Amino acid sequence: MRVLVLSHKPPYPIVDGGCLAMSRFLLDLHEIDQIEKIDYVTFSTHKHPFKQEDYDALNLEKASFTGMELDTKIKVLPALYSLIAHESYHTKRFLNKRISNTLLEMLSNTRYDFIVFESLYAAIYAPIVRKVFQGKILYRSHNIEHKIWEGLAKNQGNPLKKWYLQQLTKSLKKEEYAIWNQVDAILSISKEDTAFIQQKTQKKVNYLPSSMPSYKLQMNWSSNRMCFIGAFDWEPNLEAVQWFIKNVLPTIKQQFPNLEFHIAGRASERIPEEWRQDQVKIHGFVEDPLAFIAENGLFVACLQSGSGIKMKVLEAMSIGAPCVLTTKAAEGLELSKHMPIHKDAESFALDIIELLQDQSKQQLRGALGKQFISSEFSTQMVKDILEKDLQAMTSI
Repeated sequence: MRVLVLSHKPPYPIVDGGCLAMSRFLLDLHEIDQIEKIDYVTFSTHKHPFKQEDYDALNLEKASFTGMELDTKIKVLPALYSLIAHESYHTKRFLNKRISNTLLEMLSNTRYDFIVFESLYAAIYAPIVRKVFQGKILYRSHNIEHKIWEGLAKNQGNPLKKWYLQQLTKSLKKEEYAIWNQVDAILSISKEDTAFIQQKTQKKVNYLPSSMPSYKLQMNWSSNRMCFIGAFDWEPNLEAVQWFIKNVLPTIKQQFPNLEFHIAGRASERIPEEWRQDQVKIHGFVEDPLAFIAENGLFVACLQSGSGIKMKVLEAMSIGAPCVLTTKAAEGLELSKHMPIHKDAESFALDIIELLQDQSKQQLRGALGKQFISSEFSTQMVKDILEKDLQAMTSI
């Protein structure tokens, strides 16, 4: 088999959860014996530039990598036009005639068994490549994009911004539903998303989790440290930190006045000054997120909006970090039988206090998370599922 993969951003370097999910898929795909060649094409943007040396170092002998320049910067007039025309500016920024022509040329010159679109913003090319491609088109769904913006709109207090987010959500939802019906099969990394998509399309929808290795790192079982890590050019992460600092941190500080809340991630300069209290430590982008989590004790997954599996939660659990999760952070993971999942700030704070007071409870929480990763997200299990899915598609 020969496979063409198109992603809306490079999987390496791994600077956020989306990159992590794509890098894991690439490595799992490369391990399948029936696949002889992977042509991996990715957009290269100002936010996520493609660097060939990152891929040469991987030593993936069956894979070749190409970066295509794409300007995705937000521009006022096109955004306004899209709003008036009820089109999705989210997706429109990723549509480019030069890239379309390059893909059509590749498909005309090379025979592929499958095309895999990584995320919605790559899948917008599905109707274009369908003009010349007779093989199977797969869409790997990281999340349900319109649900992210639906959540942001719901939680927005400013009436004007709320209205604007609602309009963006409507156009994005329409585009997303259309794309689900333009591919041959959808591989969703979340069980919850899989069930939702199955209700909205007649196309084949399978659950394909993102694999996660089990790491061995020494945890800092701390009674005065906790942490959060995420890319802050993704709006739900900013919202999460604001919610935690405003609604949860004051309660915990009453019992732990020396508590430190450590925050890391790309674009952390976007965190407003008024959130930067003495006990809130901003680290910026860190090269080794697992080491950061291990060093800083409790991992607080405090998302209020979003969709799909949260890769940073999987990473934290993979090293045995004790995690405290909101409903949104745990979405799609079926974790409620393993650990508490919190719907409000009060129960979230009480769970943290209980863990900080008892190191043995931290260790137990961490062990439960690590066991969950081993049983539900092992590399071998994911490889087996993917192999079975590809074989099934070839027979259709």
